Amino acid sequence: MKQPIYTFLILFVSTLLSCAIIRAHEPDMKTTTKEKAIEIANIESKSLGYDLGILSVKATKYNTPWNEYLPKDSNDTYYVEKIDKLKNREYWAVYYYPDREKVGVGYKGGDFCIFIDTSTREIVTYILWK
Repeated sequence: MKQPIYTFLILFVSTLLSCAIIRAHEPDMKTTTKEKAIEIANIESKSLGYDLGILSVKATKYNTPWNEYLPKDSNDTYYVEKIDKLKNREYWAVYYYPDREKVGVGYKGGDFCIFIDTSTREIVTYILWK
């Protein structure tokens, strides 16, 4: 009579352990992955009218309001507004720039950066250079 109870307990415990192992290898759903950030930025880029076929992309995670695209000590209102929106956030900076092999060496402009909050996946702001 005790055999079925032990069998049930062993199956139950092994199922719980299997679920725990699977969950341990899942990405944290509260944090946006680099790939997801690029996917979100790609959708926004297309809605802004950019041709992603001629652009290369680079994504970097930051937890400071300034980064390699926004100067820390800028007094320019355009940049200060962007920096203020990024304060107290962790975010992905998804930077797009012309692929020189596709557009040629003399091509100028067309690069831009979209900033995506890692927790909410919202587009916080973006920078467009001409």
